[in-house]
Amino acid sequence: MKNFIYILITLLLTFSACKQEKKKDAIPEYSIKPQVENKNVDQKVISWGNDDVPSPDADLTRDAPIEVQGGLKHDVGAFMQGEQQLHELLIKNASDKPLKLQEINADCACTNVDGIPGGILLEPGEKFAIDIRIDGTRLDVGPFEKHIILQPLEYKPIRVSIVGKVMRFYSTIPPSKSITFDAKGNPRDKWTGSLTIIGVDEAKDKLELEVLKSKKQVPYIEASLEKQDANVWKLTVRPIRPLPYTSNFTEQILIKVVKPERMPLIPILVKGAVGMSLRWSNPTVNLKEDDFKDGFIERYFQLGIDLADAASMQNHRLMSQIEKVDWQRLFDELEIRAPEGVKYEKKFTRFGVRLDVKAQRSAFSDKGVLKIETGCNGNWEGLPITLHIKEVGHSQK
Repeated sequence: MKNFIYILITLLLTFSACKQEKKKDAIPEYSIKPQVENKNVDQKVISWGNDDVPSPDADLTRDAPIEVQGGLKHDVGAFMQGEQQLHELLIKNASDKPLKLQEINADCACTNVDGIPGGILLEPGEKFAIDIRIDGTRLDVGPFEKHIILQPLEYKPIRVSIVGKVMRFYSTIPPSKSITFDAKGNPRDKWTGSLTIIGVDEAKDKLELEVLKSKKQVPYIEASLEKQDANVWKLTVRPIRPLPYTSNFTEQILIKVVKPERMPLIPILVKGAVGMSLRWSNPTVNLKEDDFKDGFIERYFQLGIDLADAASMQNHRLMSQIEKVDWQRLFDELEIRAPEGVKYEKKFTRFGVRLDVKAQRSAFSDKGVLKIETGCNGNWEGLPITLHIKEVGHSQK
């Protein structure tokens, strides 16, 4: 019996010693990996590295010495449903010590933080810009408030509110927000295209619009807006290159919303086919003084096919294009600008328009040059007709 009691006491002492040894090797409470409450949001679990552990005396309820420019609430304004809005959040380490920013997260899948590494070390006084992208395809129409969460080491998280409003401030007829027309097949019927813009919700009865000037050096179309009601506008477009030899094109018109304020631009897509500028056959003529008869020179110029040009008549591709052209429209709209002393006459032909020119010698410049400009509907981009007097020994007909 004594031996049994002795053995039992020995076992109890051994067990007590092992328990004390394990307690010495226990992990300190502050180094346990924090747990993030699951709130069904796209939020990353914060991972602490070996060197990124709060110190034993850290007070994780303290405010971090981080300044957020503009405060903790940022209004990104109104934007269209389906569009994306970009916002920059500028932060600064306001302390005199380096500060580690562990994580930058958003509490919603509609708000993304672009280009943030796993951790950011901010030196004293250093600033850092956080790019935020708000996805309007994930937001309902109306006001919203989302949050960006900054997690600095040694301090409690910082929540920055991002507020704004998703708008449906207009509708269009047709709803496709596009205009399609054909300025080649039947120009008299489809020479212009139009679209109606109607203000709704926030823009109802107070919609003011303005067409922004195209950044293209040579745009295909011109656009105009006409207000038809307090919240109804008609957008009309027409090509400004109406001469033949057709080309398909796509161009975007941007409409600025003057009222209500802070609204995004309205993009309208214009698609169609329009004529490219024709070139006169042999638009540059070299003359000699002997070519003038009684102080006048006479020449004719052709848009289209010159019936006297056998090679052109044999060009089947050119002939197929020429036959599709509405030469009567071109004849009606063709404009001529010539200096004083020049007489001209337009003539309608089977395959084009002919221009007969009779010019006085005095109409030429001192350098012996005479330019006749031709255009259509205010478009004077085409090459001019040029008559140039050469010296007798170097002249060409």
